[in-house]
Amino acid sequence: MSSSPGSGRLVVRLAAAFALVALAAVVLLAALTVVATRNEVSKLARAERADVAQRVAVALASEYAAAGGWGSADTRRALAIGEANGAVVTVLDGSGVIVAASRGAPRLVGPVSGSGGVGSPGRGSPVSASVETGGQEVGSVVLRFPGAGLTAAESSTRSSLTTIVLVGALLSVLLAIGAAVALSRRITRPIRALSAAAAGLEGGDLGARAAIGDAPGEIGELGRAFDSMAETIERESALRRALVADVAHELRTPVTILQASCEAIVDGVVPPSREQLASLHDEVLRLGRLVGDLETLTSAEAARLDLESERVDLGTVAAQSAERLRSYLEAAELTLEQCLAPAEVVGDAARLGQIVDNLLGNALKFTPPGGRVTLDVHEAEGDALLVVEDTGPGIPASELPHVFERFWRGESAHGVSGSGVGLAIVAELVEAHNGRVSVSSDPGEGARFTVFLPRAST
Repeated sequence: MSSSPGSGRLVVRLAAAFALVALAAVVLLAALTVVATRNEVSKLARAERADVAQRVAVALASEYAAAGGWGSADTRRALAIGEANGAVVTVLDGSGVIVAASRGAPRLVGPVSGSGGVGSPGRGSPVSASVETGGQEVGSVVLRFPGAGLTAAESSTRSSLTTIVLVGALLSVLLAIGAAVALSRRITRPIRALSAAAAGLEGGDLGARAAIGDAPGEIGELGRAFDSMAETIERESALRRALVADVAHELRTPVTILQASCEAIVDGVVPPSREQLASLHDEVLRLGRLVGDLETLTSAEAARLDLESERVDLGTVAAQSAERLRSYLEAAELTLEQCLAPAEVVGDAARLGQIVDNLLGNALKFTPPGGRVTLDVHEAEGDALLVVEDTGPGIPASELPHVFERFWRGESAHGVSGSGVGLAIVAELVEAHNGRVSVSSDPGEGARFTVFLPRAST
């Protein structure tokens, strides 16, 4: 399993996507912060310039009052106040004639925004204030701030804030890139493990597992689902191999007998007598029974897909099965005791009858003449119970775990006909009905098989 050409590594793509999103957010935040900072600094600058102009005007008014006019007024202190704040000051008398000015001030002063007001704070725009004494306007002062129209302190403040924002934005971008790389690696690490496991499974390694169940969120769920699927595939593969081996083992004996007998007849070693043909016929019948059992087992394994479920009285199904086998039980000199109470379940009547048939047939094979077989149906704790008990030789404790395995036959099965799939069919059909089956036995005291099926809701 390989990625398509040019698809790129997922970790790089995820990291780039996260980094771009973070970068966009940081750039937007930085831009908004710079704009807001500049606006606030501009407001503070306008207020500061207006305050400087007002202080210069107050100083001029004091000097004007002390001197009794502009002719002898000392404007040096007022000019120094403005120059100390980075302004070029021009002092005008009441008629607009320049009385005094800082070095570099324009010889002609343009209009300002209203008498006694503060002009526009744009680049190099003047700021004016009226000079009043005794309640009368005796002149005005115009301040111009070179460059951006900011004082040195204001320019320094704006530059510092802008630098802080830009440095913070750069650090945030670097942090976002680092976090994006780490997060993308954390996300893609389990995905790479899952891809490797899938590739291994595709290549025939049925033991390949992703082992990412501890990954966060849906990725962990996906990993657990994949491992569960892989375990199921491995288990089913092992079952198929075992089934093939078991079938081959079961077929080997009758096929060998048929082959040897036919070769002996063809070679003239053994004459084709009635007895010889009867022996061959018995082996053919044995093969036919084995094939039939395999078909039944296959059908039982697929019973979940084939069930024709309806409300069924398990007691009635058991009674019908007992009636079908009554003649066989009588021929084997066995007594059948029945205790069949009504017990409704939801299931396939034919498949349920097959369960009873196989359990009664198993008891028939292993119970000696004169023995007893008990068939019981009743309800208990929300389940419908089907119990088949016999008085046969019982099952050793070491063999109990293998009773429901395909083709397994215990020591007591020697000399008893059958292929060893009857109880495996019972287990498959019971599971298909969402039930369970158990067996208990004491050697020499018979065996007891109990089927638990969910009782139909009322």
